[in-house]
Amino acid sequence: MKVKTQMEGDVAIIHVSGKLMGGPESENLRNEIKRLLDDDNKKFVINLKGVPWINSTGLGALMAVYTSVQRSEGTLKLCHVSDRIQSLFMITKLLTIFDTYPTEKEAIASF
Repeated sequence: MKVKTQMEGDVAIIHVSGKLMGGPESENLRNEIKRLLDDDNKKFVINLKGVPWINSTGLGALMAVYTSVQRSEGTLKLCHVSDRIQSLFMITKLLTIFDTYPTEKEAIASF
C-alpha cells in the first residue's frame, strides 16, 4: 500500500493505493496522519480511489486514524469509495461514522 499526501489550502489530501489490509502496510497511513497532526493539520480527506479492497484489519486501521483525528479536534472525510468498500461500510455500520463523498472536490468543499 502506498500513501501520498498533497495540501489543498488547509486540507490534507491523502491518496492511498493498494489493498488496505492492516499490518505493517497500514502503518504508513497511521504514521502519515500522525505527522500531519503533529504539524497542526485539522482537515483530512482520504482518497480511496486506488484501494480495491479493505479487510477487517484495514477497517481497524481506518478507525484508528479516524479516532486520532477526532481526538486532535480534526475532521476526516473519505472520497472515491468504491461500491465494494461502500457495501462493506454498510454491513459494518461504518457509514454512520465516516463522511463519504463521490469526488475529492466535493469532500474538500464540504469543510
